[in-house]
Amino acid sequence: MPENRTSEVEAAFHSRRKAFVIFDAGILTAADGFAGSHFDLLVQTGMDGEQARRAIETCPRGYALNGDVFLYQGADFSALSERGRRLAERFIPFFKTNGWLAPAGKVYDGMRRGAAGSVWTPLKEF
Repeated sequence: MPENRTSEVEAAFHSRRKAFVIFDAGILTAADGFAGSHFDLLVQTGMDGEQARRAIETCPRGYALNGDVFLYQGADFSALSERGRRLAERFIPFFKTNGWLAPAGKVYDGMRRGAAGSVWTPLKEF
C-alpha cells in the first residue's frame, strides 16, 4: 500500500477511537476525532520527544472503540506491567461512566501488531 494511503487509513482509524494515556496523577484523553498517535497527543501537551517516548514506555495507554477498551504500554504494545495494571484498574469506572466501556464490553491487555488502521488482535483479556 502506498505510504500516503497507509497514513490516511491509520488517521481514519485514529479519529474513530478515543485515545488516552494514564498517569499517576490522572488520565490524559484525546479530543473526539483526534487523528494522531499517542506520541502526537503527548507532544501536543507540551512534552518534548524524549519525555513522550518515556511516557509511552512506562505509562499505560490505549483507546476505547465500539464499547471495548484496549490497554498496552511500550513501543511494542506489550501487556501492562504489574504497576501499569494496578494503575489502569483505577480507571475502569471512568471508562464505564464516560460510555467508553459498554456493559457487555471487554477490556484487553496488550496488542499484537497488525495492519495499519485495523483493530489489532489483543494478547489477553484484562
